[in-house]
Amino acid sequence: MPRARSPRWLILLLPTLAFCGGPIDDAEEIDVVSEELRTNTNANRLVVYSNNVENMIFDWNDLVHFMAEEPLRPDLFLLQQVSGKKGIDRMASVMQRRLGVGYKGVVAQNRPDDTRFQAQVVPRPPVTTGVIWRTKRFDFVSKETWMPWGRGFKNQPKRCDVRSNHSGYESIRVKLWDKVAKKHIVVVSLRHWTWKPCSTKNVFEIDRGVANGPNAHHGLGSQAALHIVAGDFNDRLFESNGDYKCWYKEMNRGLGARGCANRSMDGFTDPLFESCDGKKPCVRSKAGIDHIFVRRSDGKKARTSHYRVVGFDDAHRASVRATGRDANSNVRSVDGWVDQGENYSQHRARRAYVFYE
Repeated sequence: MPRARSPRWLILLLPTLAFCGGPIDDAEEIDVVSEELRTNTNANRLVVYSNNVENMIFDWNDLVHFMAEEPLRPDLFLLQQVSGKKGIDRMASVMQRRLGVGYKGVVAQNRPDDTRFQAQVVPRPPVTTGVIWRTKRFDFVSKETWMPWGRGFKNQPKRCDVRSNHSGYESIRVKLWDKVAKKHIVVVSLRHWTWKPCSTKNVFEIDRGVANGPNAHHGLGSQAALHIVAGDFNDRLFESNGDYKCWYKEMNRGLGARGCANRSMDGFTDPLFESCDGKKPCVRSKAGIDHIFVRRSDGKKARTSHYRVVGFDDAHRASVRATGRDANSNVRSVDGWVDQGENYSQHRARRAYVFYE
């Protein structure tokens, strides 16, 4: 893409593309701030987003319009419920057109074995997990995938001794080379089983890895400077009595694991916890089932800032400011081309700045 010579330039946003038989959006001219003004050039800092994008069946363009209004473009975007290679290529293209920055992505399965459970779109789209990165910042090194622990639907016995068997829950570990910082990072995009997330067991395995078998994969290790684990954990941070859950105590280096059967500390920083200065009422007010965690491989505490839960109204208003209206949903649903409220997904995206040092 040629670089703009002036501080602002016009591009044609979101041309008519096909997905399940319908266009993403009407073609519109959007005033896009040039790449030079919004690209993160700080070698010590990464801008990270994570979201369960629900196969982009909602008005997902709203979230990209929100990204366009922020001071810095995303360096990394960890995604869940994306529709295979075509789906992630489409998302990278949408982001590139609106944000004026090059992106690429990879998914756990190019052609996922399974389809989403909900039937808002018929036929139901395939579903997997993925990672998108800014191409001027990162080079792809490798990927590994595995099925997390957790099985049992709502009205069935729930188990943590068997693995999930649906492509929508497959974890993906991606190793990238940061061309600016001259360091490797490892990112894990995950979606744990909706009805039995088995968080303690799954987090332990993400960290340590599995040596053999069909789900073999490396742990986070010490060869990459930074570890980023994010996604749809399908697990909350609090017990019914108001105490933090043990999996979160073990994950978050800012908490002790007292009273938990597994006293191992995984040493991650939670940008949400940090943004609240560890104050429980603040954490509770912002917490959900989607989380971002980051860790330095040298054992020192990772620094984070600018944590944000991107509300549906935040993104909706950004879309209206950019286009003058609210567009239809991206995909023809069973109810037709009806914008499904102001949602860009059923999950609110998370954003944080994370630092090597």
